[in-house]
Amino acid sequence: MTGAFMEFLRPCLAIALVFSLLWVALWALRNHGAVQFRAPKSPAPRDLLQLRGKLMLTAQHSVHCVRVGQREFVLGVHPSGITFLGEVCPDAAGEVLK
Repeated sequence: MTGAFMEFLRPCLAIALVFSLLWVALWALRNHGAVQFRAPKSPAPRDLLQLRGKLMLTAQHSVHCVRVGQREFVLGVHPSGITFLGEVCPDAAGEVLK
């Protein structure tokens, strides 16, 4: 084999060796439970967060009523972000708390 071919082959084999060692390490960590690639199962139900209603004020401004668990919040949505407007009290027939 010529010297130029060996100069090309040596770094390629070194890179292949490094990737092989990384793959073996990852395989070992996954088998021992140290690494997970799946999201953990959430104990919370999927209907924990619900959009109860939406009122468009302008093209970029709206008011949303969102239910999180047993609580309901009123949020203002605008181009700069979201503003908490209040919490709806379920006991007081729709009274808004600040």
